[in-house]
Amino acid sequence: MKNIIKKTGSVLLMALALTGCSQFSDDSNPYDVAEAVKSFGGVWKLKSVTRNNIDITADMDFSKFELHMGDDGRYHIENYLPFVVEKDGTWHTDDPLYPFQLSFLEDGAASSVDVNFNFPVVNGQRSLLITLSPGCASNVYTYTLERTDK
Repeated sequence: MKNIIKKTGSVLLMALALTGCSQFSDDSNPYDVAEAVKSFGGVWKLKSVTRNNIDITADMDFSKFELHMGDDGRYHIENYLPFVVEKDGTWHTDDPLYPFQLSFLEDGAASSVDVNFNFPVVNGQRSLLITLSPGCASNVYTYTLERTDK
């Protein structure tokens, strides 16, 4: 009889232990923060240019190149340099929260040009790093652009 009471008591304690914890479960996450939509709108100016990992920023005047990216999805290039597109058109990203690719569609073009990019924060300011090979595939350029207040 004593054995049955011990076994029954053990089973009850185990059942209480398993069910007792569930009343404290909380599915909410106090650290859950919604990811912000990344903003690309504005005027982007070249800060530096590398060709095949060699900094060529001082070799040419890149200061006049501007990539205007409107919040309406339109873009415009001022003072053209070799870039992924030549003409004005529309742009979009692959994902508004976690973008890794920019797509540029020139006005009148049948297909878009897609480029991978990085979007780091440097010295408190967002930068846009685009790697491209205009013309010759053996020359790889990395454009580092910064948004201006223009």
